[in-house]
Amino acid sequence: MDLFKLFFLIFIVSSCSAPRPNNLGIVEAKLSPCPDKPNCVSSFAASEDEHFLPAIKIISNKERAHLKISGILTKNGSAKIISTTADYIHAEYTSSVFKFVDDVEFYFGIDQLVHFKSASRTGRSDLGVNKKRMEEIRFKFQQNDF
Repeated sequence: MDLFKLFFLIFIVSSCSAPRPNNLGIVEAKLSPCPDKPNCVSSFAASEDEHFLPAIKIISNKERAHLKISGILTKNGSAKIISTTADYIHAEYTSSVFKFVDDVEFYFGIDQLVHFKSASRTGRSDLGVNKKRMEEIRFKFQQNDF
């Protein structure tokens, strides 16, 4: 193996294991804003912002919504719930090939909405993975059989 390939392999492996961000959680009834990169979506972003996706509407109550989101995450093999409280869930999604980690947060504290943020830990672009993930979670959440 030549030196360039070895360096590239070390770079890929080290970039996949980025540390957990220190800005996770709820601060002043919000999740932290998305970074200035196109690898994040959030219901707290301004509606004209490229990071914006609307929050998930709660039809029943906050406790049932929390259970539904927890169930959706538990049934996904690439998701792992890291922490949970009555108002909050933090999960990590790990990609199957390169083991990139995305942090996904849910906040059940205000209005009749589940607010969220889904962000890649590394890289600049996620090729739309976080947006697609949150749209799939929204779809599953809206199904009555879950």
